[in-house]
Amino acid sequence: MTGPCREWEDALIQKVSGELAPAALLRVDEHLSSCAPCRAEAEGLAETLSLASLPPVTEAERSALAGSDRAALAAWKRSLRRRRLLAAGAAVFAVAAAALLVAVSPGLIRGSSPAPMVAEATSWQVPDVEDAWSLAGVVGSGADVADDPSDSSDDSVSDDALYAELDDVDLDSL
Repeated sequence: MTGPCREWEDALIQKVSGELAPAALLRVDEHLSSCAPCRAEAEGLAETLSLASLPPVTEAERSALAGSDRAALAAWKRSLRRRRLLAAGAAVFAVAAAALLVAVSPGLIRGSSPAPMVAEATSWQVPDVEDAWSLAGVVGSGADVADDPSDSSDDSVSDDALYAELDDVDLDSL
């Protein structure tokens, strides 16, 4: 048994799927009445197509699908709002991170902490205690302190001697 005629294969597929014009359908039917292999091919194609086709939609399926288009649209809009909110949050986070980077970058570029706000002295000088007390307004002039009878401190020891004692103290041992 030989296969269907090659020149009729496309016409057979269109006949089974219902896509043929009435004039072409008459020519194909005329050919099928005289050609057994094409008739067998047409029957096989019809059976295959019937297996692939879906049954008609039932009333239960129609009612179940009735509001699905609106529900899908509402879900899509919620998803879109959620994505926009996340994008806005990410943008705020990026701006905050950039601001933090700008604030911290001077220290990062130099590889150290930011520059101190107060200029450092070139050398340390021993402060004059009497001047500091008088500027603070705690004690008047030195004559007032010396004349105070309730002062029991020993003024015979000079400031230089006290500073020398302080230099001898080992601060690491404290």
